Amino acid sequence: MKVLFSTGSLGRRPIREVFLLAREAGFDGCEFVVGKDFNRAGYKDEVAECLNILPIYTIHAPYVHIASWGDEMQALSRSVELAREFGAKVVTFHPPSWLAREFKYYKWFKRIQDFQKEFGCEGFVLSIENMPLIKLLIPPYVLNNFKKLIRYGIKRNIYFTYDITHIGTYGYDIVNAFLMYFETGRLRNVHVSDYSLWREKSHLGIGRGELPIVRLLNTMRRLGYEEMVTLEIAPQELPRTKEWLLKVMSYSSAYLKLHLGEGEGLGPISP
Repeated sequence: MKVLFSTGSLGRRPIREVFLLAREAGFDGCEFVVGKDFNRAGYKDEVAECLNILPIYTIHAPYVHIASWGDEMQALSRSVELAREFGAKVVTFHPPSWLAREFKYYKWFKRIQDFQKEFGCEGFVLSIENMPLIKLLIPPYVLNNFKKLIRYGIKRNIYFTYDITHIGTYGYDIVNAFLMYFETGRLRNVHVSDYSLWREKSHLGIGRGELPIVRLLNTMRRLGYEEMVTLEIAPQELPRTKEWLLKVMSYSSAYLKLHLGEGEGLGPISP
């Protein structure tokens, strides 16, 4: 099992600093979120140099438009190329969005019969992430219902990235949802953050919401889940000063590893 840090949680900091902080905090590697920095010449080389600090185990395809990467299909293809180049094991992507009017992407998405074959996945897998509930007249994403997403993924040969805060937006039991994903044999990554149902706030720091995260982690350990677990929290949930940022990141890493049976315990967070 690998406990990872999502670079998207510190997207405004230099990428080298993010990798150095993640290493010092005790994470095993990073999930690299492709962002608009790729519009800048030479950025890929900067990321490649970070592989000397920590490995990139998973690539998250862009969920915002990157002008230099083209449309959604082109961006996913380039994410796959990046995974090959960086040695990542998983490429995570989102389903098409009705809200963003991704109609061309939807037609392409529905056409693919075998996603692993379509992208020539060898040494890595293509993984789809479940999306949150947004209270609109129509669901904001194709396959917004995670049970339908699971059935579709099995049928079209897609693996899964399970985001627990997104499940939390529906008020579902995150442990029962995990069991459904786990039983497919296709679960490759779990995005961990907290959710507050009464405040309707997602991607919170661990303990800032009401999700039974300890019960989930202990269940994962008992069932022998051996894949990736990624801390993916909103940037505003992390302190701005480096000292306290490192303390919170270190505590989060130790917390995850402790309950997953990978760590030695939690130290104090205070100075």
